[in-house]
Amino acid sequence: MAAVLSCFHPPTNSCVKKASQNCPGQLVVSASTNIFAGMKRVRIMGVMLLCMLLATFWSCNNNSMGNPLPRVSERKLDTNEINQYQAALAHFFDSILLRNERFSGGILVAKNGQILYEHYTGYADQDKTDSIDMDTRFHVASTSKTFTSIALMQQVQAGRVKLDDSLQVYFPLFPYKGITVRNLLNHSSGLPNYANLFPQYKWDPKRVASNTDVLYLFYANRPGLEFTPGSRFRYCNTNFALLALIVEKASGQFFPKYVQDSIFAKAGMQHSYVLSYQNPGDYLTSWDAAGRPYPFNFLDAIYGDKNVYTNCRDLLKYDSAIRHEVLLSKAWLDSAWTPSYTDKKYNDPIEQYGLGWRLKIFNDSLKIPYHNGWWHGNNAVFQRVIADTAVIIVTGNRFTNRIYSSSRAANVFRPYFYTSTDEEEVEQGQSGTKKQVVPARKTAVTSKRRSGKKR
Repeated sequence: MAAVLSCFHPPTNSCVKKASQNCPGQLVVSASTNIFAGMKRVRIMGVMLLCMLLATFWSCNNNSMGNPLPRVSERKLDTNEINQYQAALAHFFDSILLRNERFSGGILVAKNGQILYEHYTGYADQDKTDSIDMDTRFHVASTSKTFTSIALMQQVQAGRVKLDDSLQVYFPLFPYKGITVRNLLNHSSGLPNYANLFPQYKWDPKRVASNTDVLYLFYANRPGLEFTPGSRFRYCNTNFALLALIVEKASGQFFPKYVQDSIFAKAGMQHSYVLSYQNPGDYLTSWDAAGRPYPFNFLDAIYGDKNVYTNCRDLLKYDSAIRHEVLLSKAWLDSAWTPSYTDKKYNDPIEQYGLGWRLKIFNDSLKIPYHNGWWHGNNAVFQRVIADTAVIIVTGNRFTNRIYSSSRAANVFRPYFYTSTDEEEVEQGQSGTKKQVVPARKTAVTSKRRSGKKR
């Protein structure tokens, strides 16, 4: 624009004297023309053109991709609806979570972008002087995998990564053939969990491990695969630690910086960050069920599989950015939310896994993408109830199994679950094992029952 504006400088004396010659970067004015009238006309022309340029500039800024951002039709809820939802949600969370004195964290449920229920309880510090509120940030543990999935799928959308690329494309010396990016995303790589490998290979626990150290564990030691890549599903944190490195290779950015610029900033998540080896001082203490604090340990700086620190309000913004396709197009979101497994042995009537997202799929094809989290005393639930444009968010800094029953809050919108004790998935903790929470069988809700009017 500066180059364009330079054309509207007032004419110099030399330009007036040499009207027949062009003066670089300036308008030619006839010597017979009154200099002041000429300047006035030039200014008017300049203002008109400047307005046109500014209008074009404004249009481009509001449409940097050449197409308007898609907008989801979101009906504003009336007061009566909000009151009904609030009462139902208050009763639900009071009965399954808040009566449990162990719960320390935040709860937020929203529909159509409107907050229906929000509650905070407990403390952010061991001395119980810092009460948890809407600004308190929590480590959402494996819920972080959804951010890694979106970061990776952004690379795919941009053409920098292919889902069926072998890992040797990004790690030429990787010692295992036949493992693809897709295998990492859907936990079918067969790689063992890094949390078990570090002690096995005598890692000094006084040294803080990085994602690169995870990669070098496989380079140096070549531990055996647990199964043939692509043959089955086994949840494994190693997969997402390596995916974070692939995002770094493809984007040319440090993973925490990439997530900050390409996810948090775009979603308006101003209170979120990724803890890393370079910045371990941002670690927040959590507690086990008995109230004992977890100190920082050598595995706590590895990211991709965990280490997003955020709050409920920012996660609501994250949900909105996903819904409005700010972060990823619908086509690639649908790809991430497509079940990866069709073998009956691994095809539970409800539970499935896509590309970095767990999925609840019901008889009439209703789909709920979600991801729980558990690391040390941190646990989280992030559940997108797509058919009802709703989101259920729970974060905690003192471990309790009950937090995972929060998924049944979806019943407030329609009867997704009709059992009172649904078994919920708990993600891998430091030990690399998965806890079973409630040993009850999940039962899919029939289409007939769910065809009733929404509440």
